[in-house]
Amino acid sequence: MDAPRGRYRVEEKDGRLVVIDTATGAPATSVTPPPTPRAGGATGPGVIARPPGLVDRYGRLLLGLVVKSWDSEGRAVIAWEWEQNGRKQRWDAALDPTGQKRMGRALAAVSAFPLLILLSIFAGFGLAFFLLPVALPATFWGIWAIMRLQRETERR
Repeated sequence: MDAPRGRYRVEEKDGRLVVIDTATGAPATSVTPPPTPRAGGATGPGVIARPPGLVDRYGRLLLGLVVKSWDSEGRAVIAWEWEQNGRKQRWDAALDPTGQKRMGRALAAVSAFPLLILLSIFAGFGLAFFLLPVALPATFWGIWAIMRLQRETERR
């Protein structure tokens, strides 16, 4: 038993594939019209931005404490001085919004260990042993992140 003939067949004419309606023998027409372009290029509802998380809000708070000033473009101006191996060191940088977010997160990470110490004083020292494996690496990561940000801004 042979399969019934289909409603459409595809043929090649002049180097192009054409769909032929077997009932009429004429080229098939599309039932659905092509989509019309929208005015203004809008394709749907706008994206709703999520509010910043707890770490980012805490980082913004800490960033406000360590920033010397803000310039006219909204960049955070950092001016830190310290002494290392008997030599004065200085870091001056103007951080864009991405750098500000990175700096805030790094400062939040650096503060993890001191916050753990304060929490253990008030809540009991047993809690410190459970949170130490999280707080200590976070503090080291924060120090590393600040050093990396410092190297990146010195190259600019």
